[in-house]
This record gives sequence, structure tokens and C-alpha cells, in this order.
Amino acid sequence: MKVGIVLNRQAGSLVDRPIDRAETAIRTAFERHGATVDLHTVDGAQCTETIRQVLESEAETVVVGGGDGTLHSAVKLALPKGKTLGVIPLGTLNLLARDLHIPLELEDAAEALAGGRVRVIDIAEVNGEPYTNSSVLGFYPQVVQERERQRKQHRLLKWPGAAMALARTLYKMPMLDVRLDWGEGPRRMRTPILVVSNNVYDDGFGLVLAREALDAGKLGVYVARERNAWAMLRLMGRLVAGSWKQDEGLETYSVTSLTVHSRRHHLKMVNDGEIRKLHAPLHYRILPKALKVLAPG
Repeated sequence: MKVGIVLNRQAGSLVDRPIDRAETAIRTAFERHGATVDLHTVDGAQCTETIRQVLESEAETVVVGGGDGTLHSAVKLALPKGKTLGVIPLGTLNLLARDLHIPLELEDAAEALAGGRVRVIDIAEVNGEPYTNSSVLGFYPQVVQERERQRKQHRLLKWPGAAMALARTLYKMPMLDVRLDWGEGPRRMRTPILVVSNNVYDDGFGLVLAREALDAGKLGVYVARERNAWAMLRLMGRLVAGSWKQDEGLETYSVTSLTVHSRRHHLKMVNDGEIRKLHAPLHYRILPKALKVLAPG
């Protein structure tokens, strides 16, 4: 088997470790399982083009090492090719890797993927743009923008910057006025946050939500009904406690498609951690079993 591997040398988990040791650990794991390895370590700005080139090569499987942004780029490029995609989690959240039960330590992840199996999973799509985890509208895109501003201006670390950004955005509490239609006619919503996930989130506790099913063919739709900062803080508290699905201010739906209408010409969202601005209306749909991925055996 021919395996092409692309590592983002600027990914968080690689910053403080020797690159050559990481390369050796990954290459050795795959070669031990009989693979022929073509490995590239590049800066973040070169990742997309390098992934494109590797996908155009004779490699049957393409493995990317990076965070959710690197993976997002890889998925967009890999879908039309039909090749198997593997992910070595090197970012902060690593959401798809967690749901695939890939170990978060580099050496363990490489070994698990090298000896793993191929799975097919669903992909969600909004206006033709694929994503693996979630698309979030409302106040959250402003949190992400404010976090980056705080980090650049005050040189804050990611988590302190995120906390300050969340506090500032909740104080302003911007609202989203939309009409949602999942096939039963449009329904008007005024909400601080709307989440459309690729498959439905499980019950559980913690701010990082998980999905056991990645191939159920459903979008999860989550809409906050209440419109004040205290309600948002209560919901976050219930996320940590594991009782968020019982929050009386949260509406949840499981659908196969969703259209988001707005009076605005464009709507801003965060797709798999990346800020996007797309023309309204937004057309969400699920692409059943659209992507082949490597997963632990």
C-alpha cells in the first residue's frame, strides 16, 4: 500500500518537539505494517497545495497531521478523489480524531492508523462546502474573531484569549434572525446561536461534545431559544454537567437537510473551526457515507 503523509510543522503538538523524531515515528509505524511511505513536512501555508499534490499522486491513502483547519482543507480536496483519508491529531480540539477513537499522542496515533481499518463516514455540507463536525452561526463567529484579536493584541494564549472573547461577546449578545426549513415549512427563529452538526451529538459532559455514530445520515440542529447571557452561561454549565439536552431553553432536531433563510445577503459561521461568510439562504445537507477514513482496528 502506498501512503502519502503531510505534516503541518506549525501544528500545536509539533511546535516544541524535534520534527525529525516525529517524522521517524510516523514513517516507522506505517512501514512496519508494510506501507510504502511518501512523507512531507511543510509550513501551514503550504499544506493545502501539498495535500493536493499528494492526492494527485499514486498514493492510495493520504494521512494528514495537523489541527482541525488542516483536516478541513484535506476533506475538501479528498472528497472528489475517493481516496482514504487518515488524520494524526496535532491540534487543540481534534474533534473528528476523538470521534474516530484515534489516540491523541502522535506515536500512538500513527501506530493505530498504520494497523487500522477503513471506515466510511458521513459528511455535512453547506452551500457546497463540506465539513466533518459542526457549523455554528450566531454569536460564536464573533467569539472566534475576538479571540484572535485578543491573542494578537495582548499575546494571550488560546484558552485565556477564548475566555476573554466569550465574556466580551456575551456582554453584547448579538442575535440571529432566521427562518429555518427542514421540509415542514419555514419557522422563524430569533436566537443567539444555531448549531448544525454532522450527525447527532451524544449525551455526555464537557465542553467538547462527541458523536458515537458518524454514519447515521442525519444532521443535528440545535437552537437556543432564550436570548440573554445568563441563559447561555447556564447552558454551558449544563454542558459541563452532562445535562445540556434537558435544558428548557434548547431546541434539538434530527433532519437530513435544512435551509436557513435570512434578510441578510450573507451569514457568518464557523465551520470546523474556520470562519466562513456564505451567501444566504444557507442550504445544509448530509452526504451519507461520502468519505473513506482510516480508523483504529
